[in-house]
Amino acid sequence: MFRILFFSVALLFLLQEYSMCQETEQVELVHANTLEGDEKLGKNVFRLIGNVQFRHNDVLMHCDSAYRFSDENRFDAFGNIHINRGDTVHAYGNLLKYDGNSKTARIFENVRLTDRKMELTTSQLNFNTQSNIADYHTGGKIVDRENVLTSKRGYYFASQKSMYFKDSVVLVNPKYVVECDTLKYNTATSTAFFLGPTTIESKGSDSTFIFCNNGWYNTESGKSYFSDNAFMQSKNQRLLGDSLFYDRQLGIGEALGRVEAFDLDNEIIVHSDYAVYYDLERRSIATGNAVFTQKFGSDSLFLHSDTLLAVWDSLDNRKSYFAFHHVRIFKSDLQGACDSLTYFASDSIIRMYYRPVLWSEQNQMTADTIHLRLLNSNIDKMLFYNSAFIASKVDSLRYNQVRGKNMTGYFKESKLHKIDVEGNGQTIYYVKEKKENSERLTGVNRAECSNLSVIVNESKVEKIFLYTKPEGTLYPINELKPEELKLKGFSWQEEKRPVSREDIFRRTPD
Repeated sequence: MFRILFFSVALLFLLQEYSMCQETEQVELVHANTLEGDEKLGKNVFRLIGNVQFRHNDVLMHCDSAYRFSDENRFDAFGNIHINRGDTVHAYGNLLKYDGNSKTARIFENVRLTDRKMELTTSQLNFNTQSNIADYHTGGKIVDRENVLTSKRGYYFASQKSMYFKDSVVLVNPKYVVECDTLKYNTATSTAFFLGPTTIESKGSDSTFIFCNNGWYNTESGKSYFSDNAFMQSKNQRLLGDSLFYDRQLGIGEALGRVEAFDLDNEIIVHSDYAVYYDLERRSIATGNAVFTQKFGSDSLFLHSDTLLAVWDSLDNRKSYFAFHHVRIFKSDLQGACDSLTYFASDSIIRMYYRPVLWSEQNQMTADTIHLRLLNSNIDKMLFYNSAFIASKVDSLRYNQVRGKNMTGYFKESKLHKIDVEGNGQTIYYVKEKKENSERLTGVNRAECSNLSVIVNESKVEKIFLYTKPEGTLYPINELKPEELKLKGFSWQEEKRPVSREDIFRRTPD
């Protein structure tokens, strides 16, 4: 990702090799067209003019003119400065101050450093071959065929095999842009470190934006790590976590601690303690207090399970979600529990499996399998397959009950208002007599038919319509035995019902 950092290594090698051979030898004058003494400047001070060349060990320095301070083993050079060691690295400028004893060189004005593959430009560049440090403080730019890196300050530490770019660091590549406060690169470990607020934004149709306050990237292994308010965002996805880790070679990403994954297209958020993403398979797994949140207008549905799995469907370019074990659901007007669940964005249906149960206001609904169909960010329909059952509590001993093979529940303005029962319909319904401001039970109606419909008003059963050869009997309230007051398969499961968003984490008996 950060190939331009490799090109800066050339300067480190220059410093290392130069310092290894550099001793306190005198700076050698190789050539000058004219040499003049100038006692006004001091003893043994000479002015050199025309094609001036100095050598210090195997480093050559060229200029138009210079002042040589022989007793101090230093010189000041002017015009067309050119420093080179062999034919690898070249430095240019308009002014050079060189001290052979302290092994320091300072180049000023239109400074360029190049190794054929890259070029560094700045207004002042400092070398200290004794401490093996080079730096600039007046703004610099590094350019190669694909990349441009700019920063206000730069430091090269040859002994530590590392480089720092500080203050307004920007790395521009045709495929991405990196902006950070500090960028450190270690040549020994091939690792780039990001310090301070950092953004990485890729370009193209699959653009991704990354932010962190701390992180690193290994240019050889392709591994990267981001932390401290880190997040990644693409066109329709957003991922946050205390720590984000990605292995480019394996195509595996991990998020740890306060993980939040946003599906922006479907207004879905997944929270967890840990998440892993498999790039090639385009699937992710979330565990540890995992919560799936689906927005429904001003309301939201919260779902918790031991494990949440998201799989990308390449056919319709959308995600499908799977929840495994101890699934519990809370919505202000709907709650549920089951062992496992699936949600396919392609058909907007939530499917609940293995002893699923739903509660809508006072009504408890069960079946072998339950489907919730979503429409325009609202629950539109519920479908109950095999052994469908709906019950509501009348008092501590009595329950209104409807049983059938299959059921379909219809919603109006996000509230359950009608239930159709298909096949083997059975009901137990209590009759109440209203008197002034009170109600009392007067009888219980048992009925059977092939199909029936239940009308729900203000969360209570208002009417029941029986179809196809109905048979029913209205009994006095105390005539039937307790065992006759419950239909086959009745099971009141109030202890499983989540009563709040936080309650979805409570474990209940299976």
